[in-house]
Amino acid sequence: MSFLSEANVAENVLALCRSLNENSETAIALDTSLTHSLIFDSMKLVQFFAGVEALYPGVALEDWFIEHSPDGRDTLRSAVSYLMRFLDPQAAKG
Repeated sequence: MSFLSEANVAENVLALCRSLNENSETAIALDTSLTHSLIFDSMKLVQFFAGVEALYPGVALEDWFIEHSPDGRDTLRSAVSYLMRFLDPQAAKG
């Protein structure tokens, strides 16, 4: 039985963002905003949401994003905190 830690979820989310943003010079850290720092367009956001849902089935970030994106609070740290509210220790694939 593997334990799903916040650090593990954070690393998975960071890795996903890095893979989606591989041609950019922008550094990606937990305090990076998807829209204000990375300037993800609608296609990148859809890819990000789909990637998170592939990693953590049954957890969607769309509601979180709608609430947090207008003022730059759509940080990866915020996304990880949101995910942790819905994940149990058995929920992750990786």
